[in-house]
Amino acid sequence: MSSSAFKRTVAALALSGLTLAGQPVAHAQTAPVKFNIAGITDFHGHIETTDSEPGAAVLACMLPVAAGGAEQIFVSSGDNIGGSAFTSALLDDEPTIKALNAMGLDVAAVGNHEFDAGYADLSGRVADLADFEYLGANVKGESPELAEYVVRDINGVKVAFVGSVTATTADKVAPSGIAGITFEDPYASTNAAADKIKSSGEADVVVALIHEGYSTPEMFSNNVDIAMGGDSHQIASEVVERADGSKFALVQADHYGKGLADLDITFDPTTKKITDITAGVIGAEAMLTQCGATPVPAVQSIVDEAKAAADAKGNETVVTLANNFYRGANTDEQPGSNRGTESTLSNLIAEATKQYVGQNTSVQPDLGVMNAGGVRDDLLAGDVTYAEAFAVQPFGNELTYGTYTGAELKQVLEQQWKDNDPEASRPVLHLGWSDNFEYTFDATKPWGERVTSMSIDGVPVDMNKTYVVAGSTFLLDGGDGFTAFKNVETFPNTGIMDVDAFIGYLKANPNVEPRGGQSNVGVTFDQPLVAGQTVKIDLSSLIYTIGDTATTVTVSLGDQTVTANIDKTLVDKLPTAGQAVVELAVPSQGPTPVLNITTDAGTDIDMPVEIEGYTIVEDADNGNDNGSSSGSSIGGGLLAVLGIFGALGLALHSLAQMNPNIVGSLLALLPAPLRAQLEAHIGK
Repeated sequence: MSSSAFKRTVAALALSGLTLAGQPVAHAQTAPVKFNIAGITDFHGHIETTDSEPGAAVLACMLPVAAGGAEQIFVSSGDNIGGSAFTSALLDDEPTIKALNAMGLDVAAVGNHEFDAGYADLSGRVADLADFEYLGANVKGESPELAEYVVRDINGVKVAFVGSVTATTADKVAPSGIAGITFEDPYASTNAAADKIKSSGEADVVVALIHEGYSTPEMFSNNVDIAMGGDSHQIASEVVERADGSKFALVQADHYGKGLADLDITFDPTTKKITDITAGVIGAEAMLTQCGATPVPAVQSIVDEAKAAADAKGNETVVTLANNFYRGANTDEQPGSNRGTESTLSNLIAEATKQYVGQNTSVQPDLGVMNAGGVRDDLLAGDVTYAEAFAVQPFGNELTYGTYTGAELKQVLEQQWKDNDPEASRPVLHLGWSDNFEYTFDATKPWGERVTSMSIDGVPVDMNKTYVVAGSTFLLDGGDGFTAFKNVETFPNTGIMDVDAFIGYLKANPNVEPRGGQSNVGVTFDQPLVAGQTVKIDLSSLIYTIGDTATTVTVSLGDQTVTANIDKTLVDKLPTAGQAVVELAVPSQGPTPVLNITTDAGTDIDMPVEIEGYTIVEDADNGNDNGSSSGSSIGGGLLAVLGIFGALGLALHSLAQMNPNIVGSLLALLPAPLRAQLEAHIGK
């Protein structure tokens, strides 16, 4: 009998309950099995221990504490690397991968940031460094392929881990690095894999590692027992009992290692069901209290080595700033929590990009732009080190520029609104703009019609004219879903890195102040503007969410002006902080109608409007209001006539060709300034 045949015979006898000697074997385990699953998400290379972040070595210390003596498996829901803290990013995230290896990470879903340097880097360099396996059930078209799931044996219980990443990944990374790769719905892909696993008997328990920002138990099939989320940097923990009596747990462990998912599972081998789950997230404070003084030495040495390599350059002071710059905040007032609102820091980076590209290339950009998701730390007054400047935008993008029509710029602005659902993870991704750009919007209108006016350097944007926009290769290549930027097929290779341009601008402008007013204001009329009627105007986006001093807003239309107090209540996820309601009498005549909106903090935005029944009357008064018929008054009247009857200029030009003496005599009667203008007009 061959060796393989002998093994098959032994296996068959074992299944029948007999040994080769005819003696009964031990029956399968029937006692409940207890095990622990610990997890992190959105670590982003935050390997160092700080006052608010445990870091890798403290997390490593907490793992056995969470296990409580039970067998444990350590997992991640994605974004281990990318957008990383300086110490890791400076060394291409190798310290983070080494630390996770030392911590015993077993399996991880791919996050969108795993694709930051392109799939070739992930499947090659990163995969070679990692002792753990990356999973991507909903990633299609990649080569080599990512596994959809893996099965691990935990105390005799077969546990499958299915990994997936947000379907918006293609919007969040440079398209050139993921050519040919698509990202399907993570829930559908997860559920399909779970159904296949359970129906085939490959595993007893299915755990979804899903790098997606918003999940509920209803989004998963009954074959998914546990879901561990990511992407949105939130904390969540709940256990529900399904209609069939089975348990389901959903947990999300914050970000930057500030949370450790802790799941204790009891499994009944007889019924093949989970009989109990406790789910929670251990917070940073608890971890620092428990393990702050006893980090795991093997992991700490990796962190120390990386820190020593980064400190030499990172600790250099590059500039001393006079002012603070912040990201947007939700109602929790935490900087960076709201990417859907305008911020002084995004605007600063956009202005720096515009100026630096203009100074170091052959073009003069009309605008600079910055995406909120690329801004990862605040910039505070005082000495700023290289590491602190790097932490503001840690992705290492090159700057470039492209040419866009006014219509394409409007399309870009419309694409800031990602989803009208207020429960969505990030329904708006707000762009920062250079100081010379302004626009108004009405969020109550349908998508595609929300942007109601735009101006550059105070001049309305021409839909057919082209404008040069400077920004990162990531953003202009269509990143963060701004596909309208991708209308440009190729971009110049400037060789300018974002952090170098940012530091260069700060060095040249250490006293730079935050943009005093908003680049954009929300304006909603309760009815179309009709001459002689009163309109109610809802205003929003009148303040920055941190540090704004505005208290009042003034609205003017023609000779009508009204001032109101600003409600400075913050709003989560949306660009609506700073609201006011005003009522204004709509004028019946006057110059071309423009609604002007100002605040006492510096906002000053003009919005051209249309008024039904309005008569445009240009002001013909040149300042002499005493009623006399002096030469100046006549000249002003004649200019008004020429403005209305432009054909008169052509007639005078023709008359001058036939009899210049007559025209000369007529011109001699006019004041010198008017005579000079008319002579130029008729070519005399």
